[in-house]
Amino acid sequence: MNAAVLPTPARPFGADTLACSLTLTGKATPAPAELAAALAELYPGGTGPTVPDLLAAGWLVSTVDGRGLRQPPLTPAQVTARLAATKEPDKTQHFVATAPDKTRQPYVPILTGGICGTGIESDKSDSLKKDENSSKAEVKTEFSESLKKDEGRRETGEAAPLFSYYRGGIAATVPYAAITPTQLYAVLTSTRHRAATEALRAAPVGSPQRAELKKRLDYVTPAGTFARRANDALAKPSGLLVLDFDHVPDVGAARIALLADELLAPELVLLFTSPSGDGLKALVRTDPTAAHLDNFRACAAYLAAHYASLGLCPDEAGKDVARACFVPYAPDAWLAPAYAV
Repeated sequence: MNAAVLPTPARPFGADTLACSLTLTGKATPAPAELAAALAELYPGGTGPTVPDLLAAGWLVSTVDGRGLRQPPLTPAQVTARLAATKEPDKTQHFVATAPDKTRQPYVPILTGGICGTGIESDKSDSLKKDENSSKAEVKTEFSESLKKDEGRRETGEAAPLFSYYRGGIAATVPYAAITPTQLYAVLTSTRHRAATEALRAAPVGSPQRAELKKRLDYVTPAGTFARRANDALAKPSGLLVLDFDHVPDVGAARIALLADELLAPELVLLFTSPSGDGLKALVRTDPTAAHLDNFRACAAYLAAHYASLGLCPDEAGKDVARACFVPYAPDAWLAPAYAV
């Protein structure tokens, strides 16, 4: 008689195991099927986690193009906390996915760039470079302090911010409705503006036709709800700021940098490609106790100091509280998990 085949005992899943499974794929950003095969090698008999388990638990996220998977950047302290919070497999010997850590903040080394708008690193003496690094550190500290002021408001579970939505193009100055970031995301990813966006991008760059098509798009004023679109007609601030990045050399690289930045990423609410297709629009949380202009300057200074080579220098028009943000068809739009409900 053949001996009974005993089930392979389930093992806890941790960061080291994830690193091993990624190594087995031979890729830093493997496709889901490739990772599934690697997990099957590490956990015979289906005793380990599946790819959906890892995604649900926040161990992995999709790459920007949606074709692969990657690890969200974590600080050493956050890795330790994640390991301590990992649950043991249940009695059915299947991995129990833990809930994502909503307090996790991405961490990556700050990118350094060249002159804003050129992407060219200028020649500098050692002393000048030291001064520049010191200046960047000061900008980073100032920006970090301004963001910390917003932590208390977010921890209280305050309702989602509201801002005005306008239908019929830029000629419409009276709002159609007040909407939330989640509702704007739904519009962006729907096909409502698909035909208009495709027609706009097909028109010659810089042509009157393209400009006219853009003006016909619906738009929002992210800074808050307005009686009409005017700087002196703000009814209630939303605590949000829109950053427009035009003519970005590499939209994909710029997008990744924003989503990975240790200070800015936790404040990002919505990120999407601009109507033209060669830029980005970002809605970020700001210090509610500061003036809109001060918040804009703090963000602009931080971005220019660290990401100038990526073209992440926000349009100066963003300093206006009634700044209009056009709504295109953006199926690749990113919404902060806190609003994805």
